Amino acid sequence: MSKNVTIIPPSQSKPDTLRVAAYCRVSSDSSDQLHSYASQIRKYTEEIGHHDGWELVDIYADDSAILGPSQKVLIKEAFI
Repeated sequence: MSKNVTIIPPSQSKPDTLRVAAYCRVSSDSSDQLHSYASQIRKYTEEIGHHDGWELVDIYADDSAILGPSQKVLIKEAFI
């Protein structure tokens, strides 16, 4: 049985702006973890802001080690 394969070359065009999201997580409500959370947000915001052509869409966050609601939203928005 012969199979037909169509090769589709990749698109050469890139978007003008890359939409970027960040994900932050802390594992407890202790003060050092809350400081870590603020530091993560600040670092991601600065890092993404320093890249020409990058747009910070949102910062997702959860405060637990298990898959939290923000991770689920991030996965849904990124892949659906």
